[in-house]
Amino acid sequence: MPSTTQLLFIHLLCLTGLASGAEPLFENSGFESGTLHNWTVDGEAFAVQPTRGDNPAARGRESSWHNGEYWIGGFEAHTNQTGTPGAIRGDQFTGTLTSREFVVREPYISFLISGGKQPGKLGVKLRVDGEDVLLATGNDSESLARCNADVRKFQGKRARLVVFDDAIGQWGHINVDAFVAASQPLADDAQQFAFSKSVKATSYDDIDYSEPFRPQFHFTSGRNWLNDPNGMICDGEKFHLFFQHNPLGTQWGNMTWGHATSSDMIHWRQHEHALLPYRVDGRSGTIYSGTAVIDHNNSLGVQQGDVPTLCAFFTLASQPRFYQAMAYSTDRGKTWTYWNEGRPVVDNQDFDSGERDPKVFWHEQSGQWVMALWVQRNPGRIRFFTSNNLTEWKFASDLMRDWAFECVDLVMLPVDGDPKNTKAVLYDASFDYEIGHFDGQQFHTEAGPFVAGGGNFYAAQTFYNHPEQRAVQIGWMRGHPNLPELFNVPFNGQMSFPCELTLRSLADGPRLNVWPIKEIESLVKSSITKSNVTLREGENLLEGVTSLDLVDLEIDFDPGTAKQIVFDLGHATLRYDSEQQVLKVLSIDEAGNVGETIALRDLAPRNGSVKFRVLVDRLSVESYTFGGEQFHACYYSPLEDDEDVSITTIGGEARLHSFTLRELKSAW
Repeated sequence: MPSTTQLLFIHLLCLTGLASGAEPLFENSGFESGTLHNWTVDGEAFAVQPTRGDNPAARGRESSWHNGEYWIGGFEAHTNQTGTPGAIRGDQFTGTLTSREFVVREPYISFLISGGKQPGKLGVKLRVDGEDVLLATGNDSESLARCNADVRKFQGKRARLVVFDDAIGQWGHINVDAFVAASQPLADDAQQFAFSKSVKATSYDDIDYSEPFRPQFHFTSGRNWLNDPNGMICDGEKFHLFFQHNPLGTQWGNMTWGHATSSDMIHWRQHEHALLPYRVDGRSGTIYSGTAVIDHNNSLGVQQGDVPTLCAFFTLASQPRFYQAMAYSTDRGKTWTYWNEGRPVVDNQDFDSGERDPKVFWHEQSGQWVMALWVQRNPGRIRFFTSNNLTEWKFASDLMRDWAFECVDLVMLPVDGDPKNTKAVLYDASFDYEIGHFDGQQFHTEAGPFVAGGGNFYAAQTFYNHPEQRAVQIGWMRGHPNLPELFNVPFNGQMSFPCELTLRSLADGPRLNVWPIKEIESLVKSSITKSNVTLREGENLLEGVTSLDLVDLEIDFDPGTAKQIVFDLGHATLRYDSEQQVLKVLSIDEAGNVGETIALRDLAPRNGSVKFRVLVDRLSVESYTFGGEQFHACYYSPLEDDEDVSITTIGGEARLHSFTLRELKSAW
């Protein structure tokens, strides 16, 4: 009858999933006892080991791809007894982890290794005959990869393994797992395409979006973290909003493309996550931002029936360098196939390890596909590529601009609605933009750079293939506080309200204008309209209105002698300052501090008229002036005690030419 120790060893053999022709070098050579039995620690680098579970993924990094339950993670602080999943110790420790002595019986020692790529400072050595033989170092990734060390010349000899860490600073740690003796090199599973073990294509069907502090006409994920909008497109039947998403938590990490659809860009239904982190060719990565197109002419050659193919271009955020890849769907976004198993369609251009966020579009005049890609900062570089088949891309040109940085978009807009006078507008994540024309190879600037928008607005893009050829934009409202912590909600982050971009002629030439889409009218449940009213100090324009929740307010006024006009719209408060000629909002910043923010500037009366519009949801205020010449987005705190509803003046009287306050209903 086998002993308890033998039974445990048999159980651990099963956990490690050993390939045919492989066996443990010694008991616990794969760390599956959850202890360092048969290993000796010297120094601090491996003092809190082995680690348990996929801790890099738990904190939003690439998956560890470890074997079994336990492994050695030099950066990790979570074991079966201490720490929490994802907790770290850092890169400041050094030391060694030395195995018990064993006999080298097979031609190969096979194991998994990752961490810092620093030969001589980080890695695994074989100590035999009084000498140390380097077997491997890391790969500048947390994802473990297979190493098959040829030890034929040491067969029959006694040896020890030494895992060593003599490095501090960035990537100053080493990870290992599953040391086995093998009669031949073992297959490296890391070379095969596989999705991350930790991220699943789930949805949030149990969420009803009725939480007191859930935005009611801005898109939020049912649960967890959200940032950049991605792949915005209309497939001919519905609008798709993909977005940067962490399915595993309410903080940034595990970047995945979340997915929602809508018939009108306002009423959204969230689906299972679309694009998931994966590994191939030994490189693991998460899915960063990008765009999607309709393959209208079947350039890719995979169309099924009459349903056009959706092609999503994204950045695989892998170490040591990001690259651009593509996935396609032949069933309107329900399922996705990764082209060439997720390998590059555009490899890293060697300007920046983090080159990212491909913008792809069809250029009708030149009859080809175009990609605009941010590849360099300081100075900024946007690189253009062209393609006839969506998979092979040729360099076209570089645009060097100091302002250019990530999430590039390029949209064609008619000036004053005239299709014969159409311009190209190129902008980045911060909404710096230039106006010009694009000839299929190069962008030619005619005006700019300018800055559109402000506040908590970032990484916007426009819907591709809009059925009315409208340029409708959604951005991420970044810079928010920790919403789950402050407001007890299951999500973190929201999108801006969809706005239409237009080019309007001004005295200095055409400029971008940004205005809420007309579809907001479907949310109006009641309205108050007034005109030609003198508002005196001490009077309340909203007398009789006792509460406000969701608001769309438009106003045209002459400030007259009033020093201030104060808008108390429930929990949201705004103030027009006549002397400074600005609109201020009582907002909340990323740290949770509440204070006034200047939302709109240069609001001097034009022919006795100041015009602006304000959208108030349960966490946000967006403001627009003079038909969209300026806009601003910010968060506010709904926890403020003041729920007053009023519009009043301070220090004089103002003349209201027109005023409309619309109360909105939920889009959920």
